[in-house]
Formats: sequence, structure tokens, C-alpha cells
Amino acid sequence: MLLASTITTADFKIVGGGAQITDQHLSSHATLDLSLDPRSATAIANGIPIIICIDLELVQNKLWPWSTTFLEWRYPVKLSYHSLSRRFTVTDQRKKSTAVFHTLGEALRQLDRFSVIEALPATIAKKQNLVVRIRARIDTESLPAPLRLISALLPPWNEQSQWHEWPVQ
Repeated sequence: MLLASTITTADFKIVGGGAQITDQHLSSHATLDLSLDPRSATAIANGIPIIICIDLELVQNKLWPWSTTFLEWRYPVKLSYHSLSRRFTVTDQRKKSTAVFHTLGEALRQLDRFSVIEALPATIAKKQNLVVRIRARIDTESLPAPLRLISALLPPWNEQSQWHEWPVQ
């Protein structure tokens, strides 16, 4: 019953964004709206970190019913609470950097602005009809073992936004 009380829900939305290729680099940005319910805040405050992943794909749209995905990137960010300092931390696991915040709301607002630059192979940088797809999700594989089992059975832990896409300029 204790595990059931930590069930979380989230509301992840992609508000907008854009992408462009210059000098064989993909520059992409997005505005996110990530919110967690009070049970999520309680879980984090009780020492259960949550990793939020931003998934980014570079896709070529074709006339066929399917597209070709050229490159995929994953940007994990760990949201946790440090009980000794009573501060929330946001750790960018790719950059190995941590920011500290007084409230969970401040920490989530830090995640609302997403921006990356990635190098591209020359063959891809010249392709036509490219789009960037993005989504935000809770990384259920990073949850503690008991919650991983719950996440497989209960959908609230499997929260993710819809995929959003926009053309590459």
C-alpha cells in the first residue's frame, strides 16, 4: 500500500519550438510545459528522484506513409530533493551540471526552456524535407526497482508528452 501512495501523474506538453541547420549543426529549441502533481512532489521530497527525458529525432518526411529517422538524441535531466539543504536540484546528466532551486516550481520552470546544438554528418545536413520531433517523458527505467514494477502496471508513471514536430529551416 505504501508504493501505491506514491503513484504519480504528470502533465507534459510541448508548447512550441523550431530547428535549423547551419554549418552542419542542428540547432533546436522548444518551450515545454512540465508539471507534476502533489504526489510527485511528495515522492521527490521523500528521496525518489525522477529522471525526465527529452527525446529528439531528426526525421526526413517522405511521400510514403512512413518517415526515415536519421538521428536520435536523449537528454536526461534528474529532478531530486536534497533533504539536508532542503533544496531541489536539476542535474543535466549529459553536461554533468547541477542547478539548485528553493522550490519544485522553480526547478520545473528551469526545464521549460530546452535548447541544443548537435553536429551532423555532411550527408544528412544536405537532405531535404527534414523535421525535428520532440517529446518529454518520465524515464521509468531509472526508477527504483519497486516503482519500475508499478510503472509497468500503472499508466501514471509512464507519463509522456505527445510527439511534436516542426520543419528544419
